[in-house]
Amino acid sequence: MNPCAVLIDHVTVGNILGESPLWLPDISEFLWLDLLGRRVHGYNPCQQRHRIVADGFQENLGCLVRLAGNSVLLMTATGPLRLDPENGLTEVVALPVVAGNGTCFNDGKVAPDGSLWLGTSDVDETRPIGALSRITGNWCEEVDSGFVISNGPAFSPHGNKAYFADSAGRKILQYTLDGSGKPLSRDVFANISEDGGLPDGLTVDSRGQVFSAHWQGHCVTVYGPDGQIRYRIPVPALNVTSCTFGGQDLSTLFVTSASIGTDGDSSTPEGDAFLFACNVKGVNEPVFKFHGD
Repeated sequence: MNPCAVLIDHVTVGNILGESPLWLPDISEFLWLDLLGRRVHGYNPCQQRHRIVADGFQENLGCLVRLAGNSVLLMTATGPLRLDPENGLTEVVALPVVAGNGTCFNDGKVAPDGSLWLGTSDVDETRPIGALSRITGNWCEEVDSGFVISNGPAFSPHGNKAYFADSAGRKILQYTLDGSGKPLSRDVFANISEDGGLPDGLTVDSRGQVFSAHWQGHCVTVYGPDGQIRYRIPVPALNVTSCTFGGQDLSTLFVTSASIGTDGDSSTPEGDAFLFACNVKGVNEPVFKFHGD
């Protein structure tokens, strides 16, 4: 047992590819996606209540981010929808970004300045044709490119650093940002060894520590702001995909996983979600300053 994070709850859902967990403080609920199951899940940790928020989508899903007015932006593989988490209704909206030929939208997060950092991946996950973009209002700029699989943008509490998982490259990148949130430079924050799995979704706590889920790694690794490993949180699933903080005091770490790529043993909790009580707190995910609001 890790004294820094103790497993306190387990949501049995068996997602094909669970991803993009998001805490919604106004309704005290975690939302997350089954990308390949094409479904949005919700879980209230106080009531221990799981529900299907929305399903029946005609394409794979990408990520969730907060919008104003208690709604969320749901990126599908090819475009954006506004989702009402209360009733599951969606409507098509517009963003000044498109997935390039042969790519799909994957992970995305909102920076402290209100901009959306959104990644694309190669649909076949073989070619380095994915990119990372920053969207502000009606304007979009490409931050970086050359990725097979884009994952886990996350941001330091003060907004001066951005982190990004180049999953196939087995590294987490760090971008230094100026006072307006624009990227100035790129460095390698951490390299992941062959036996450490692949870096996947990311989140950051209030101390600036970076939490990285590990595909094929059975864990979440916690890095200090200097890129050095502080500790690992064991997770009872092989393919750990993403994580976020939530709960009333933001000290609950919610971790998603995937059943795809495992042996399909129904006696193991592959594809489930896990909640850990931590001795650190996260920060609320910012609201995307969407031009349609």
